[in-house]
Amino acid sequence: MRFQRFALSCLFVLGAVARPPKSQSVFRAADGSACPSGVHIIGVRGTLEKTGFGAMQNITDKLKQKLSAVDAYAIDYPASGIAIGDDGEPNPDLREYSASEAQGYAALKTHLEDYSTLCPDTKGAHVVGDVLCGAYGLVFPRKKPVDEDTKSNIRAIIQLGDPTNVRRISWHAGNSTGRGLFPRAYLGNCKGLANEWRSYCDAHDLFCDRPGKSIEVHLGYVARYLDDIVDFVVEKVEAAQANS
Repeated sequence: MRFQRFALSCLFVLGAVARPPKSQSVFRAADGSACPSGVHIIGVRGTLEKTGFGAMQNITDKLKQKLSAVDAYAIDYPASGIAIGDDGEPNPDLREYSASEAQGYAALKTHLEDYSTLCPDTKGAHVVGDVLCGAYGLVFPRKKPVDEDTKSNIRAIIQLGDPTNVRRISWHAGNSTGRGLFPRAYLGNCKGLANEWRSYCDAHDLFCDRPGKSIEVHLGYVARYLDDIVDFVVEKVEAAQANS
């Protein structure tokens, strides 16, 4: 069995910059105000990637060039629990993967809700999966989505190679036709965000387009779609700022 780095569900959160919890202090306005205007980016690295933004670092760097007052923070969680077997198939340790995913979910949900509470005028966010939709216990433990007040702040969402991908979602981007390794059972909590959401999945991706077997496809989204992702996020952020 071989272990490789891969991005199962990397994401960003984009919004007006707020003061995060004391233990996660990453930005403060020059005048000392708690909620300066600007863009806050939250990244969640892919499974087995090193601590930080992982493959999403290039997107972070590009957004810093395109947008003003950009602040970036990477969620810290184990990012573990899946290896690639000698037959090329994903081999999840469901106990470890579930525990890792739960820690990432809790850290991201808390971070997002803290921003929404501290700065109720926040204009945007970019987040995915269980934090927006919740989870309903078919494979992993049940999880509640963020509340509607927090969702109302969301302006841009990006997913890359999401293992919970399902067919015929309106926010799908890419050329895949299959479902993910752990297809999401219920989307009712997150359909209201379809216009702000893009979930990239290409044909033969090992994780989001089963029975695909290509890890190379899965690792290539940033290289293939960097400009498209950045343009989409910038458009959503600038539209929100223009309407504020």
